[in-house]
Amino acid sequence: MLAEHGGLQPGEAPAAVAWSKQLWLILPQTPTSAQSQTIKELRASLSEYEDLTVVDVTVRNTIGAGNRKYPLVVAADISRLYRAAHRARVAVLAFGEAKVLLDASEQPSNPGCVPLERYVQYKCYFRLITRPPETRAAIDGAMRWLSDVHLDGIRDPRCFPTVLFPTRRNYSLDATSERVAFVRTHKRSRTSSDLTDANGRVWCIGPAHTIDLIQVAGFNLPKGFHWDVQGDGNSVLATGWETWILPGRGYTNVHPDAYIRGGSATKTFPLSPKKPPKAPRTPRNVRQGKKK
Repeated sequence: MLAEHGGLQPGEAPAAVAWSKQLWLILPQTPTSAQSQTIKELRASLSEYEDLTVVDVTVRNTIGAGNRKYPLVVAADISRLYRAAHRARVAVLAFGEAKVLLDASEQPSNPGCVPLERYVQYKCYFRLITRPPETRAAIDGAMRWLSDVHLDGIRDPRCFPTVLFPTRRNYSLDATSERVAFVRTHKRSRTSSDLTDANGRVWCIGPAHTIDLIQVAGFNLPKGFHWDVQGDGNSVLATGWETWILPGRGYTNVHPDAYIRGGSATKTFPLSPKKPPKAPRTPRNVRQGKKK
């Protein structure tokens, strides 16, 4: 972000922000000769874009369930990418298969992983490039996407962090009619504007009480925008870099960039190192019963 908006209060959004542009290249751990050539040609084509920051990420081939190999974007990289996607305009170009392990404390498995394209859906431009002739169309498509706004407002379901809002079926949210159908299906009640996910958690827009300014697909959100998420039964919130348990009847704050904060949720991964005990707050003479 190139402009500061420190004068805005929580709940207020600026009319315009000069968001920086980033291109994330998702590289195979061991590229074939064809992939290496494609990557080389794409890099050569990027020389004309002086205002574009290029970020390289290499997938890690990880052995998981059934002794299968999973090309994973590791937790640290997926955290950087998803946070960046809300603080800059981000396009993602992949040169091979890439997956995200949602619960980073688990062994990779088919049910536990999602394709990277699905993970960043609606927050970034994404394209898989398989051969050199596709590079020009991919770059042109990315630059068009980065220059436009692709969100209707804070109640647009594309604002949700996709992996934290499980749905009753797979949805495409590209058309207005599809987004209307999504909201109708997940409404808590006819009269409520809150939505309920497939795990029974209720998502309602909470009162803004931070000054964090982020965007989704070019739309500037109000400072501190988030949802208050209420649990039904015990459930897991897995972002790909953190794992939290939300107890039944408990609540937590969830932000569009998958940041989880406060309430009754407990982080189970990664666990913070134990802190040293604090010094006693009671003055020494009182603790020892020193006489006056």
